[in-house]
Amino acid sequence: MTAGSSTASTRDTSGPGRGVLHRWWFPITGFLTLLFGSSTVNVLFNVLGAPMAADLGWERSVITNGLSVQTVLIGISIVVLGFLVDRFGPRVPSVPMVLAFGGGLMLMSALPSSQVVFFALCVLIGAGAGAVNPVAHSTVVSAWFQDRRGIALGVLMAGMGACGVLMPFLANWVLGLAGWRVAFLVVGALCTAIPASVYLFVTRMPAEHEHERLAARSAGRVAGESLWSIARSTRQFWLLSVSIFLVSSATFGLMAQVVPMTTDKGIAQATAVTVLSAVSLSSLVARLIVGTLLDRFHARLVGASIFVLTAVGVFLLIGSTQVPLLLLGAALVGLGLGAEGDVAAYMVSRYFPKHSYGRVLGFVYFLYAMGSAFGIFLLGQVYAATGSYAAGAVPLIAMVAVSIACLLVMGRYRYTLDHQEIGAAEPAR
Repeated sequence: MTAGSSTASTRDTSGPGRGVLHRWWFPITGFLTLLFGSSTVNVLFNVLGAPMAADLGWERSVITNGLSVQTVLIGISIVVLGFLVDRFGPRVPSVPMVLAFGGGLMLMSALPSSQVVFFALCVLIGAGAGAVNPVAHSTVVSAWFQDRRGIALGVLMAGMGACGVLMPFLANWVLGLAGWRVAFLVVGALCTAIPASVYLFVTRMPAEHEHERLAARSAGRVAGESLWSIARSTRQFWLLSVSIFLVSSATFGLMAQVVPMTTDKGIAQATAVTVLSAVSLSSLVARLIVGTLLDRFHARLVGASIFVLTAVGVFLLIGSTQVPLLLLGAALVGLGLGAEGDVAAYMVSRYFPKHSYGRVLGFVYFLYAMGSAFGIFLLGQVYAATGSYAAGAVPLIAMVAVSIACLLVMGRYRYTLDHQEIGAAEPAR
């Protein structure tokens, strides 16, 4: 069976033999999409921002503001894509969004000294970035994997961690060879060609899933429950959304401030960068570990346990002055950073209808992105008010604690691994 076939249903792929190799193409190629996904923009603006601003005669704050604009648009585009995936499938809306994302990066290579053009390109990049986030591929992977769904999602999500580890070296290497403009061109071309090829030639939903979606469309409706209906009637929707928002605020807020937070303690810049690298490496490993655990234990217990360790990491990163403890804290925060996406993607598949998966996960990931922005803002305000990051420990740990509480009260799964609703008397796995 080829990677492009869509004839096998999810029921055909739950055991050895026909279809097993086929279905693993989806998390593996999804990994490649996320490797060249939206995290690339953060890397490029960090690595190329200083020479870019110097060449164009701008303040560095212009680059930072552009990144903020792009981040807000990412959140919006994730929500929009979630609705479109549920209505049209993953390929139709994702390919043009990938072209917008990668095309915007490539156009940065020809950027004139015009801030209006710069911000317009940031809007274009952010508007297309939803397709190079996990929503579409998580929808596909969850549909194909009844067994081993956790590890399959872990393989997929590891692409985000790998981007944070590998992309800085690629961008810096091209920068040294040919300057920031060529770096944008080369990385933008990769961010266009690889994700677009994955969507065009590999990404498929199971035939059974597609038949149900198309039947609903032919009847003049959209398969699955509306997001509004789910939000009104399902408490797990808000519990999961709040949990992911809060833990994202804590982890991303810290990650964005690791280097200045560490150097403020009198520790060398090179060591501070090593501490930051420990966060990225830990998040990469965590995605695979958490994915394996999700296949064996209830997701709310896996998430809560990981987030307890994250709270310890927050305390160590902010409060410690010893390098070994800072590295341990960074690794623990990285665990939470890596677990958030896996836990969210898995739990959406077990608490919400399968044909509503894209729109629910899109909304949760929107809050994931907004939580990241809020955490960065919060720590920045703490530092501005006190001249130190120390006071930020209490609100960040409190947010993680509330996040844990939200997960723990979510209750039993509502759907089986093959997307059947669990009856009141039927025990959930």
